[in-house]
Amino acid sequence: MALLEKQQGTARANAYLAKTFIERTLPRVESVNQRYQLHAMRPGIVAQLSRTLSCPQGAARAAGTLWELMKRFNRLPDMSRADVDLLAGDIASFIHAELVQLHASISDRTDYRYVHHLYTTAAIITRELGQTPPLWETVSTRFFCPDDVTAAILRMQAEKWWKGQLRRLSAFWREHLHIALANVSKKRSPYASPMAVAEWREQRRRTRDFLQSMDLEDEEGNRISLIEKYDGSVANPAIRRAELMTRIRGFETLCQNMGFRAEFYTLTAPSRYHATLQTGHRNAKWNGASPADTQRYLCTLWQRVRAKLHRNNISIFGLRVAEPHHDGTPHWHMLMFMRPEDVSRVSEILRDYACQQDSDELNSARARKARFHAEAIDPAKGSATGYIAKYVAKNIDGYALEGERDHESGKPLKETAMAVSAWAARWRIRQFQFIGGAPVTVYRELRRLADLQSAHGAGEAFAAVHAAADAGQWAAYTDAQGGPFVKRDALTVRVWYQPDENCNAFGEETQSIKGVYATATGPGAPVLTRLKTWKVVPKRAEEEGGQKPQPALRPLGLVAITVRLMKKQPTACPTGAPCRHISAGS
Repeated sequence: MALLEKQQGTARANAYLAKTFIERTLPRVESVNQRYQLHAMRPGIVAQLSRTLSCPQGAARAAGTLWELMKRFNRLPDMSRADVDLLAGDIASFIHAELVQLHASISDRTDYRYVHHLYTTAAIITRELGQTPPLWETVSTRFFCPDDVTAAILRMQAEKWWKGQLRRLSAFWREHLHIALANVSKKRSPYASPMAVAEWREQRRRTRDFLQSMDLEDEEGNRISLIEKYDGSVANPAIRRAELMTRIRGFETLCQNMGFRAEFYTLTAPSRYHATLQTGHRNAKWNGASPADTQRYLCTLWQRVRAKLHRNNISIFGLRVAEPHHDGTPHWHMLMFMRPEDVSRVSEILRDYACQQDSDELNSARARKARFHAEAIDPAKGSATGYIAKYVAKNIDGYALEGERDHESGKPLKETAMAVSAWAARWRIRQFQFIGGAPVTVYRELRRLADLQSAHGAGEAFAAVHAAADAGQWAAYTDAQGGPFVKRDALTVRVWYQPDENCNAFGEETQSIKGVYATATGPGAPVLTRLKTWKVVPKRAEEEGGQKPQPALRPLGLVAITVRLMKKQPTACPTGAPCRHISAGS
């Protein structure tokens, strides 16, 4: 305001304040805040706490502390990461203290009642803080196994769990406000706010710093560089892009071999999901939706389409790409392969479902095309793989797009690729999803298997799947697994999991991929692809020039976190003992 007043005068500044900000901008900001803010405590909350804590004075004290935490919660979008973590720690400590106090008065109850009291108390506090308690629907609507609920209670009093919840919510809330203020738009910062892009870059830097400071060590003490393993995995954007293109090319080969047709579709949400118009002006129809809301709308739409296709006995396979409009609202591009006789029906079904909502605004060919567009892939003009390659590159790393510009923002695609990656990370949107085909996890595990003797020993069908995966032939691999429409139970080769020796921080059994097995012989005869157990350890001091690794770089997942539910839970399960255990008399 001060700058506007200085440059254009007091009258112009007052007009902006009265018309633009108060009448247009402020209602948008308030609608976003209403979605995230906590308001007055729900009626009867003190009575609920009294019933669970068995002490009116204790319930009143707990309600007072909870109200103070709620007021701090409402400052989340303005908090630094350190402040968010501090709030998470205070909430976890508060819940833990209440459960310790409750334990003293109910330790003589049966296991079921004991666990139910603990869970109810923690859940009341968690819900008042705007979060859905773990297993809430299970515990609140039906009978439950006490052992299953123990982990949920431990999570609600764990600082680590609350950090994850509040960090995510703080980031969502802050970015949603930027969208409401039109800071995310082609005129300012397309796809993601400058803060989101900066935080994404900083997170990448911190991740690489951590990876460079650590090694992987096996049981025999052999070490390899963690950063080198990372750069050689699909976590590396270049390798991820190469694998995606291999799979797409394989799908195209299958399409040609099967005599199928390739079609390209674009799906967009109704105008009320868009915060900012293409002109850069605020959209008066905007309903306050976030990119995550729009993604859920598109996912629900696709679920209905797939159900309709199934009822019509139509099978398709292909790839879906989610990418943002300039204001962060996602839309989908879909490369689909199908029988020639199904092309018109598939387009009709997609169009019908895409245009159902707010159909009154589709009063022109241009509006209908913006909502749904179908385009046939002409092999004479180019391949389906080439058609989709640009969309893959611009949503990962901008590979081979030097000199090209983004059609929405007009900026170089190499530059906007970072903003798109920041957008996907901020809103946790899955950018690429394959429809149909064989699972990529089995493909990756088979490519780890260098023992040809073991592959051939598992059977001829297993060996064929392994040979195709080892050669990087996605089409042959998919065929050997049963084809693009194979059911998971009918796969030739499946992943084999083995329970881990230790439980996680919440006392739950975990399992890891250790190999693969032929479905015909069953999981009793697996082929191991992971023969060693590795752990992440700091680099030796001499490898880092005599400097010790910084403690701040330790990831939470590698720190031994002891969470207590009235008594210490074991981090390792004794042989033959259940991983999850809670005693009414503990």
